[in-house]
Amino acid sequence: MLTCRRAFTLIELLVVIAIIAILAAILFPVFARTRESARVSVCNSNLRQLGIAAHMYAQDYDEWFPCDYYPCNSSLTHMRLVRQITPYVKNMQIMYCPSVTRISQWLPDFDNTPANQAAGNISYYYYSFDQVLSTVTPPRPSWSTWICWGFLPGRGVTGPRVMSEMWDTNYWLWTDGWCKLTRDTYGVNIHQSHAGSINICYLDGHVKFQGGEAQAVFR
Repeated sequence: MLTCRRAFTLIELLVVIAIIAILAAILFPVFARTRESARVSVCNSNLRQLGIAAHMYAQDYDEWFPCDYYPCNSSLTHMRLVRQITPYVKNMQIMYCPSVTRISQWLPDFDNTPANQAAGNISYYYYSFDQVLSTVTPPRPSWSTWICWGFLPGRGVTGPRVMSEMWDTNYWLWTDGWCKLTRDTYGVNIHQSHAGSINICYLDGHVKFQGGEAQAVFR
């Protein structure tokens, strides 16, 4: 006796495909946010380790923190800072935010590449420096020097900011890069948060994700 096997109709197949497409549209952004939340946590951990390294350095150098030329990448790079910090971390990977590849199109010198590691280009800003901000190179504002030309002078910081353990614990020591302090340019935000959100490592070593306008709590 022959048995009749009922196949799916074209309409039924289209309905199933439509349901799968709708579910994918709903779930993919959730997965993306989950992955980015994990990257935020890794970035937070990186900054905490860098904060500990800076304090270990200060213990060896009369309570003075490592000192860079400027708080941003420039033609001088962060090599001076990297050389001071490296003996206390021995891992260049923690000097790069795990989401930094999202901005490598605009800031290639912030990306975690062998060339940048060799050159001393890192993806975090560090706020103990001994040069006048107006001397930062290149001579005009760029993505990598905007923190010197825009953010800090706008908050009254124009000269050296050589920090020690004696400073108030609420001063900023390290933060995320990408000028994320005040804007969300080209629709790219490395932690998928609104403009002004940033990971901050304070002088006492604790790290906090500051939502909204981080500039309001700058010290």
